Amino acid sequence: MKKLSLTAPALAEIIEVRKDTDKIKTFTIKYVDKQDQKRFHFVPGKFLMVSVFGFGEMPISLSSSPLKTESLQLTIKDVGTITHAMLQLKKGDKIGLRGPFGTGFPIARFRKKNILFVSGGCGMAPLRPLVCAIADKREEFGELKLLYGCQNSDHVLFREDLKEWGKSGGLDVLLTVDKCTPDWGGSCGPVTVLFNKTEINPENAVACVVGPPVMLHFVIKELKKCGFKDEQIYASLERLMHCGMGKCAHCNVAEKYACIDGPVFNGTELAKMPLEEK
Repeated sequence: MKKLSLTAPALAEIIEVRKDTDKIKTFTIKYVDKQDQKRFHFVPGKFLMVSVFGFGEMPISLSSSPLKTESLQLTIKDVGTITHAMLQLKKGDKIGLRGPFGTGFPIARFRKKNILFVSGGCGMAPLRPLVCAIADKREEFGELKLLYGCQNSDHVLFREDLKEWGKSGGLDVLLTVDKCTPDWGGSCGPVTVLFNKTEINPENAVACVVGPPVMLHFVIKELKKCGFKDEQIYASLERLMHCGMGKCAHCNVAEKYACIDGPVFNGTELAKMPLEEK
């Protein structure tokens, strides 16, 4: 099992805070040491260990484009003590960063292929760097489709990105919400309902999926119905992680640890890992 580095966190400063929803904020961050920022690079799907001083350290996926490293972004949901403390921070506050760590999406293997992106809720955050990287080099890939499901219309993340990807990025973007409201004119239901709203062709294609385990379970079932083979599927188990070091065992699935062996896994590995069905 691979080991996570125990080096001291590098100091970083929050330069912008954007409120996305009532419980989610996106932080734009720069390393205090300019050389640390200059050296920084990452593969979509990887994560950082983030220290909120006085509260602890947590694994958080990167949500910014890997091609724009003059700063970085972390999109964080209030789900516990450390994330709650993070969401209270303001522009100018300092945090600690270690990483990036983990296994990301193998973009080089996706070239010349059709790509189906599928995301649920705040799973759009770790998927965003992958979409940004591929949309920026659109000519190197085939047909691109993004299926995105949220709880309701107020929880749709990265609205401007979705519009831009649909216009100039050459992506076919389809949205759905679990709870419909009068102001919502789109699809209703879980993200799997979108499989019936567009043609899903497995030929020369890969599917990249990010979301909670229960969503992954049903999305992978739909992909199999469409003819996708295990080796054509890539999914991130980012949400399962806690300590990020393979010590707390919260992210243990079968013989794998999401933080150490993942968080991105191929379908051949996922087939041996029982995902939640409820």
